[in-house]
Amino acid sequence: METEAKIGVFICDCGTEIAGFIETEALVDRVRDLPHVTLVQRGLYHCSKKGQKRIRQAIAEQGLNRVVVAGCTPRTHEPLFRATCEAAGLNGSLFEMANIREQCAWVHAAEREGATAKALDLVRMAVAKAALLEARDKVEATVTPAALVIGAGTAGLTAALTLANGGFPVKLVEREREVGGLVRKLHTLYPTMQRAEEFISERIKAVQSNPNIEVLTQTQILDLSGSASNYHVTVGGNGHRAAFDVGAIIVATGAQPSHPNGLFRYDGRRVITQLELESKLKAGPVDAQHIVMIHGAGREEERLYSSSVYCMTVLKNAILLKEMKPEACISILFGDLQSFGEWCEDEIVRARQRGIKFIHFGPESKPVVKGDVVEVHDLLSGADLSLPYDLVVLSTPLVASDGASTLASMLHIPLDDYGFFPDVHVRLRPRNYIDPGIYICGNAHYPADTNESLFQAYSAASKALHHLSVGVVTSEAPVAVVDERLCTGCGTCVETCAFQAISLEKGEGVLSMSRIAPLLCKGCGNCVTACPSKAIALQSATDRQLLAQIGAALAGPQDGKPRVLGLLCQWSGYAAADLAGARRLQYPSNVRLIRGGCSARFDPHHILWAFLNGADGVFLGACEPGECHYVLGNQYAESRINGLQEMLTAAGFDARRLQLAWLKPDEPEDFVTAITAFTASIEKLGPMA
Repeated sequence: METEAKIGVFICDCGTEIAGFIETEALVDRVRDLPHVTLVQRGLYHCSKKGQKRIRQAIAEQGLNRVVVAGCTPRTHEPLFRATCEAAGLNGSLFEMANIREQCAWVHAAEREGATAKALDLVRMAVAKAALLEARDKVEATVTPAALVIGAGTAGLTAALTLANGGFPVKLVEREREVGGLVRKLHTLYPTMQRAEEFISERIKAVQSNPNIEVLTQTQILDLSGSASNYHVTVGGNGHRAAFDVGAIIVATGAQPSHPNGLFRYDGRRVITQLELESKLKAGPVDAQHIVMIHGAGREEERLYSSSVYCMTVLKNAILLKEMKPEACISILFGDLQSFGEWCEDEIVRARQRGIKFIHFGPESKPVVKGDVVEVHDLLSGADLSLPYDLVVLSTPLVASDGASTLASMLHIPLDDYGFFPDVHVRLRPRNYIDPGIYICGNAHYPADTNESLFQAYSAASKALHHLSVGVVTSEAPVAVVDERLCTGCGTCVETCAFQAISLEKGEGVLSMSRIAPLLCKGCGNCVTACPSKAIALQSATDRQLLAQIGAALAGPQDGKPRVLGLLCQWSGYAAADLAGARRLQYPSNVRLIRGGCSARFDPHHILWAFLNGADGVFLGACEPGECHYVLGNQYAESRINGLQEMLTAAGFDARRLQLAWLKPDEPEDFVTAITAFTASIEKLGPMA
């Protein structure tokens, strides 16, 4: 039996940051009349120690079992107020916030009446949801005190050493016969000009002599199971197979050189790559008088990303060749020579002083390698040049390692458009979930030089050390749960889960039942939306709660303006809306925004409910393609919204009233432009009939 909700609402003036734009006293009077509201208090700063004490006292004295704070964004202060509730003995999951500062007071500064009306709606929405909140328990996991490092190049060796020196056993897995990675093939390293073989040999010896490190060469990851902080890994290769458990994984799989077959008459003899030149330099002086280096010689799709590595390499090797043979004629042909840092700038100057020529070609006039000459149009002089050559050296990019997609699938982490493991938006990622203990470093991220690879390796290893040292990790984040009374065992949820957190288990009778592993679930809500029997609920974002919020958003009196409802992914659209407030960017006050964990939770049923309850337009804000924090959430959202628009159009409904927009969290101007234009279009269409 559900306990009757006794809600305390605490309205914050935030000094004058809210009270200067909203009639907070009038808001207090109106909120008192809302269902389930037992207490309403207005305060100067509820986030202060004094304000928190008042909240704790009110919970104890009034017997409150739900708390709503109307103030700033939950993205910054929700953890503080949850902790305040817990200190008073109230489960933190029974807390809700109404964002009346960033998404009301600050963005409707010239509309005091409209801002006050919107603030009331935002509080009404929070109260409606709070009345349906349910307490949830923390989820704990014990971290296995061991680590796996995948890849034994510069980054992998360094990360393994750091972890081992931190006192943890490490399995270092390398698919090649020898460890060392690409550095073994290099001649020297910039900017120190240390011999690459000497540099990498020192690390290899340190790894081989460390008792905490077990090196497994000619070995690949065959299977990976388990949950966050407790992974069961199966490896095999070279006639052996082994299994072990780890609590942290570092991916240092590196990258591989692109082979320019079919480009610039590449033959591996007179036309070679920079990596092949490194091998020649290791063997001794290069016998060539006329040398032409073509920078940016990869295929078009490979040149869309750039790295300081390519610029540094071409400069280093050109100067080395000139020093070995001062009378040699060396020309560097470049379309875009990106220099990073003083060293690179200084090397360009040094190269020019030694007589090395720099020739800039355009995208429409790329060099042409013929039998004995390279023809190129120099953009700077306007001259058509014909450069004789004994040797042509192509600067081709590093590309993602073979097998990266297979490994990404096992680890449930995304790849970028070029096959590399992208950086996670640390500031915005779902930090309230248990850290999976998986970290990326080196060329697995993107082409990086030795110094950057070392930095990334130390960074990844330090994070892994902290993770392993904690021993026990705890999560209070909402996860999906199955109602076994409604589950038909169809398996739709299993297919849609990007984290393999759901499995089908044999139940009583003939039906199988969905089982969700709470440590693997990331709370995106995709399975909730996909379930045809509505047997799955997402804690703190149930259908009942969201429908109540939508109803409350549209329950206020009409003022002649169209009613626009926004459903925003918290990592993109909602973040952009918050930043719009921080920058005091203005947009129409007749917009009501609801925060969602992921666009995968954009349920067509909720959108239809909004239209049935008086919404004139529904605006959806999601992460851009490839940027979803939950891997595929925005793709599922796009598919569902497209299907809904087609259905609405077929029924005679104007589908322009429903819009899905891709938004970036750090570009609030785009959000303001999009929501303002959408609101204007809805106003032009007129109210719903």
